[in-house]
Amino acid sequence: MKILIRFLLLLTLVFVSSVSFASSSPEPSRDARFPKIVLYTSPGCKSCNAASDYLTKNNISFTKKDVSLNDAYLEEMTSKYRTNAVPLIVIGNDQKVLRGFVQEAFQMAVKEVIMKRR
Repeated sequence: MKILIRFLLLLTLVFVSSVSFASSSPEPSRDARFPKIVLYTSPGCKSCNAASDYLTKNNISFTKKDVSLNDAYLEEMTSKYRTNAVPLIVIGNDQKVLRGFVQEAFQMAVKEVIMKRR
C-alpha cells in the first residue's frame, strides 16, 4: 500500500511538473493594443490559473514565469518587487504591479498604463 501511494505521488509530481514546464515559455509575439504583461505563477495556485485563463481567453499575450521551475524568477520577484506571493502581475515596464488577481483591478490597471502611453 505504501509503495502504491508513493508511486501515485511521484506520478502526480511528474505530471504537474511537465504541464507547468510546458506552459512556462514566454509568448512569441504581443498584441500592440496591450502593454507588456508578465505573470509570475506557480503550480496549484488558483488565482494564478484564473489570471492565466483570463489572459488566454481574452487573447492577451503575456509572459508566464513559473517561480517553482526557475530560481531566477523567484529571485527577481522577491528582490525587485519585494514579494514572494503569487500571482504577481507586472504591467508595462513596471508601471503597474498587481499582487493577486482581481479581473476588475487588472482591467483598470491596463487602462491606466495605456492612457499613460498616449
